Amino acid sequence: MSRVLLTRPEPAASRTARDLIRRGYLPVVAPMMRMRAIGLAGLPAVPAGSAVAVTSARAIEAVAGSPGWERLRGLSVFAVGGATGAAARDAGAAQVEAAGGDLGSLCDHLLRARPGAVIYLAGRQRSGDLCAILQTNGIPCETHEVYDMEAVPEPPVALVSALAACDPADPLAVLVYSRRSAEALIAGLAELDFRGRLVFFALSEQVAQPLRGLGPCHVADEPSEAALIALLEKTC
Repeated sequence: MSRVLLTRPEPAASRTARDLIRRGYLPVVAPMMRMRAIGLAGLPAVPAGSAVAVTSARAIEAVAGSPGWERLRGLSVFAVGGATGAAARDAGAAQVEAAGGDLGSLCDHLLRARPGAVIYLAGRQRSGDLCAILQTNGIPCETHEVYDMEAVPEPPVALVSALAACDPADPLAVLVYSRRSAEALIAGLAELDFRGRLVFFALSEQVAQPLRGLGPCHVADEPSEAALIALLEKTC
């Protein structure tokens, strides 16, 4: 099972592909979702003492280089985890604090720091309500949606070709990072012959739920890419 199907959006899919090549795998890049930047003109000018919160590197990818981000990147940036923090640094943020990888740990970091206000750069679809938690604890927070994720309109050619070439005796490993990617993958597989040809590796149990019954499904010990790839290496 040396071939690995990557369903996550670009540019993250290509970054993961390079890592997998170094580990001896043959990645097949077939993103099931694509990002669209939105609302960049509405990014505010904020006073000193405020902070920026981000729960996805895609938010940074959406705003990087925009006039709004130029106003915000000098503030303290609180990122949900290491990958998102690295994306913020790469985009020019000078002060970045990375939490433990989930919304709860990000809230803990912000509640300890207690900035004067928080600008939350978010996706249109998200789980949890960061601003509600902060406001309940006395920290003003504004959510600004800066990206939307859209399912690709038809199965990627790379997915169709990989399945056609797949030997059921050597199934294709599939890395799935989000529930929406899982749902888009299921829709893309609807008219394809995939039974017995795929083994799924999900970032979390929430991501895994739609995939149950489609084939073997393994779940990472924690919701991080490092844990997901460690699971892949352990299993394959």
